[in-house]
Amino acid sequence: MTVISIKKRTGGRSARVRQDVLTQALFELVEQGYVGFSIGQIAQRANVHETTIYRRWPTREALMIDAIKEFAHSQLNVINSGSLVDDLQHYLHAIAQLLQTQIGKSLMMLAFDPNLKHINLALWQERQKIAEQIFQSAIGRNEWPEHYDQDLVFSEIFGPLFTQTCLLQQPINDMIIQARVDFIIRNVDFFKLKPAYSVPKSDHFSQI
Repeated sequence: MTVISIKKRTGGRSARVRQDVLTQALFELVEQGYVGFSIGQIAQRANVHETTIYRRWPTREALMIDAIKEFAHSQLNVINSGSLVDDLQHYLHAIAQLLQTQIGKSLMMLAFDPNLKHINLALWQERQKIAEQIFQSAIGRNEWPEHYDQDLVFSEIFGPLFTQTCLLQQPINDMIIQARVDFIIRNVDFFKLKPAYSVPKSDHFSQI
């Protein structure tokens, strides 16, 4: 069985059942893929009734998305060290560690499954939401512009790391992480949102 390490949340039985179901759902997704993803099998793994799962997650896709989001939150934690450079380095190291685990590699392979297109979009948005906390803290310290292209900056953060792991099948070392952080910091103006370009009306057309 694939080894998955997820930080368990404190709480009562309901919280524990939710955590168990999400953990087993992630096992099922990684091992069986989208087509073989079975609510019945997950119920057996988590030792709960299927109706317990369906009350919380009415569809397979809802359970898949929640399981991946929970895993992302448990693995991709952020810090607020008072420095954008240090916070980015910490976050990229967390991504690198995740991508080099068996579960991380398996999830990346699922990204190429056309059946999981909307689920992968949800995971991408979740990664953005987590990483955005870093830049919001930096904005508060005047280290980063308030208005910036989130899709562009996050593509520059994640893209090269995925390429290194999934396409080149090479480990992500400290030099690669430092290069990514340096690129983001040096090119801050590149990520600023540009004001919308508008063509001024000429006197001729304004009189028509």
